[in-house]
Amino acid sequence: MPNRFLSHGILVAVMIAVFLQLSTAARANNNYFLPGDSFFHTVLTESMLQEIEKSKSPVFRYVRPDHLDTFLCGFAGFDKLQVKDMSPAIKKNLQGLYRDLREDYPLQIELVEEIRRVPGDAIGDGDKEIKTGKILRRELNGFSMFFYNAGFDANRYRIALRYNETWVEDVVSFGHQREHIQFEFFIREEKAILSDWRDASLVKPLDVIGPAIEVRRSRDALPPVTLTSKMRVFILPKTNFQAAYDRNSDTFFHGIYEVTETGIQFYSARGNSWRARPYEIGE
Repeated sequence: MPNRFLSHGILVAVMIAVFLQLSTAARANNNYFLPGDSFFHTVLTESMLQEIEKSKSPVFRYVRPDHLDTFLCGFAGFDKLQVKDMSPAIKKNLQGLYRDLREDYPLQIELVEEIRRVPGDAIGDGDKEIKTGKILRRELNGFSMFFYNAGFDANRYRIALRYNETWVEDVVSFGHQREHIQFEFFIREEKAILSDWRDASLVKPLDVIGPAIEVRRSRDALPPVTLTSKMRVFILPKTNFQAAYDRNSDTFFHGIYEVTETGIQFYSARGNSWRARPYEIGE
């Protein structure tokens, strides 16, 4: 019996090591939103706020965490999410929260040359980059923004875990060979990976409808998926997914915000859980 437990422990350790080391694989895919994911991640910026004001049903761009490398074996998933008939109150609250957060986290920008990407001829070729001669103003420190189903329990489950039990089939459906695929983690820590794996079947995927899945030969955007139900929108003032996962008041002082039609809630870490209170714009 002890040997059986030891073997199981070794197996788990090996699986974790494989997950953590996949980022060094030469042949791997770059993932955006997969149909089984629990959330869609983007970044709240000035330019985003300008765009959502122009549209009744704004479209958001998926943002992969900075710690993830870019690989040369193609792409999987959808990189756009449309929110049908987005509430004007939510738009207003996003604007107000952004302005407030900029008081504590001043805007940082850089000027960069615009680059246009030309798709490669086949999966694995990679995209070609061509400079257009234009100079763009890029915001460096936007705020991480997560779309979840309205029923997502942020105390029972953790922010930034994908809880996707169909990720292998999801990635394969976009044209990747099973032996080369990887699952990209927002939090690359053993405890987080294990809890993601353990609870994947308990967390419902984000309710979206979208176009037929097709092989992705480049990073060129596919048509957006559309959110089909009520949502929860969480904002992290500091892009520290590990700290948000830990929910430890000794190490995490920034809290998170939830933007709703009726207002904004601020969540502070208390006893390994979130304690919510109303947040007023300008406080």
